[in-house]
Amino acid sequence: MNPYYYLFYKLSQFINKKGNNLWGVIFALSVLVCWNIVIIYIKVLSINLESFQSSYKYGFWGICMVIYITNNILFLNKKRIQDIMNSYKGESERKKKFGNILTILYVILSLGLIVLI
Repeated sequence: MNPYYYLFYKLSQFINKKGNNLWGVIFALSVLVCWNIVIIYIKVLSINLESFQSSYKYGFWGICMVIYITNNILFLNKKRIQDIMNSYKGESERKKKFGNILTILYVILSLGLIVLI
């Protein structure tokens, strides 16, 4: 079980119900992961607004671009998408509820990181 693929699967079920909005899922996943990494980036380097406006913003945008490009490479492969969907489609009701709770908790905690900034 790959947690990153599972997060993609759960976000896809929520955002891409009709199966025609793959870019929205990739963007949402990229934003969530980028947000978490950037918060760590800001906290570890003790970045404030002044220092961010100098050279740190390039690192921030670089990280976000790498994450987005990586997600595009990973998830624009139709065979990989089909494999991910098929591998998690048969999960039990108990695992499905637990996965939903974990995904919701991850999204809420990610958005809650706004308070730390």
